[in-house]
Amino acid sequence: MRFRILVLALGAFAVGTDGFVIAGILPDIADSMGISLALAGLTITTFALVYAFGAPILSAWAGAIERRLLLLISLLVLTAANLLAALAPSLPWLLAARVLAAVGAAMYTPTASAVAATLAPAQYRGRALAIVTTGLTASTVLGVPLGILIGAWISWQATLVFVALLSALALLGVLLLFPHVAAPMAVPLRARLAFLKRPNLLMALVHTLLMLIGIQIVATYNRPLLQQFAHLDEVMVSAVLLLFGVAGVVGGVVGGYSVDRWGSIRTLVGGLIPLAAALLLLPWTAITLLGAALTLMAWGMAGWALLPVQQHRLISIAPDSAGIVLSLNSSAIYLGISAGSALGSLLIQNTSLSVLCWVAAAWEASVLVLVLVSARASRRVEPKGESNNESDWTVQLPAD
Repeated sequence: MRFRILVLALGAFAVGTDGFVIAGILPDIADSMGISLALAGLTITTFALVYAFGAPILSAWAGAIERRLLLLISLLVLTAANLLAALAPSLPWLLAARVLAAVGAAMYTPTASAVAATLAPAQYRGRALAIVTTGLTASTVLGVPLGILIGAWISWQATLVFVALLSALALLGVLLLFPHVAAPMAVPLRARLAFLKRPNLLMALVHTLLMLIGIQIVATYNRPLLQQFAHLDEVMVSAVLLLFGVAGVVGGVVGGYSVDRWGSIRTLVGGLIPLAAALLLLPWTAITLLGAALTLMAWGMAGWALLPVQQHRLISIAPDSAGIVLSLNSSAIYLGISAGSALGSLLIQNTSLSVLCWVAAAWEASVLVLVLVSARASRRVEPKGESNNESDWTVQLPAD
């Protein structure tokens, strides 16, 4: 059983690397195709947008498909999409391949989590889900820096072939090792979207969306930012992003511990303040290697700490429908990535990388204000017959 869970984690590693490594090879894509950096950024926007809207639609559409078969289909699509992207002669072809990759990723991620929960004994279910999630997180620590190095040493096309090989290995593992896994009871798309009518749940999803927009405004251009501010080569950029990813993993652990001990709102505030500060100071601190590394580590730790908090909030609001609300949260994350990268692309055409950082910092500061305002509103008005199960929404907030 454990080896099967590791195969699922490998697939999640491939999905995460595929989703995040493009930002690291964006300048190479732009140079190779003779297009602007902003135009190349559409590859990130397109992937995230298709994932955001595709995840709930595909989950509903594929609800009756046997789970092993669905894993195989999604990994096959992901493998083929990355090979097609590596062969793309122009931006339209590359964008089409990224759409296909997003479809594969959107099908794989929720299916892998569901299969892990099904295959594991009840007493080990949490650990099985954590292993799959770790595969996704590890992609930021190892997959992205390694992908950037491959792009620097060979080509950006080789990076996408690397992702395709990871997907193919996971595909082979599922094909050889997995039994048939019956599909769970299908939940129609209308029933999934009905959760958006719950004001406190919708507001939590809006918070996720807005946080990711602010982060992605700058994250899309991390590599050119480090090259311009600190004058780092590709190897040193990979090293700094490795530290960024490690800090993100630590941040996720800290965020999970903090939300259990101090509650979601305190943890959100404690994450948003250093996140906004890191983004604000980045143009000045990133002029040296040490300053860039420390600032990105602070950013990574604070930013990744916010994700388990949001998951905790949503499960607290709808404990009997955790799978559905977490899939909606995934859509909010990728919609935020799409909108943030699009906004960053728009800004970079008319401003500078420094302005990008300051806009992102102001954006996250605005999210902090919204979190505090909505927390107070939640204390005043709670839907009749419904509890949001977030007692910390009102703790230590100013009274009227």
